[in-house]
Amino acid sequence: MKIAIIKVVLSTSILLLAQPSFATHHETGEKNEKTIIGYDTTEGTKAPLYAGSLDTVAVWIKYMQAHEDNDLNAIRNANAEGFEAWTSDGSFIDSTDAQMTLLKEWFAASDPKWTHMYSIANEFTGKDGKLQQWVTTGWDLVETVDGKKNKRREVFDVLIENGKVKTIYIAARPIIAAD
Repeated sequence: MKIAIIKVVLSTSILLLAQPSFATHHETGEKNEKTIIGYDTTEGTKAPLYAGSLDTVAVWIKYMQAHEDNDLNAIRNANAEGFEAWTSDGSFIDSTDAQMTLLKEWFAASDPKWTHMYSIANEFTGKDGKLQQWVTTGWDLVETVDGKKNKRREVFDVLIENGKVKTIYIAARPIIAAD
């Protein structure tokens, strides 16, 4: 019994003495280092690309849910001023109004449905000193046209600005049976 008590007291003492060493790597006022996950070279120079805020992913997930629900008002309200997009077929959408026209027709013609595959939040500071927050995200899309299902995998690069969708780049490829 004495040995068990001594072991408990000794173990407790060691934990109490070691506890400050667990906390010392999180000192008050210590700078939090951002995690570099890659590089951006779109402005002609190599700029560190950092892990971004998951809040931007939440903005995009909500945006895609509005697409899933065919909710044009929610999509319109989620777009930033100056919204623009480049689609996988090379088309350029130069405004929210142009996007609404396209989506209204597309939703009626093919009832598109998406399945989320992944999302990665990333950010970098441009040459102008402005923080750019991006989401790179993959979705599987199923469209039904004249009773026939067409499937493709889409990858979006999305610029989120002040909690709104500013710019979208879309790449896509058909999903084949081997997938």
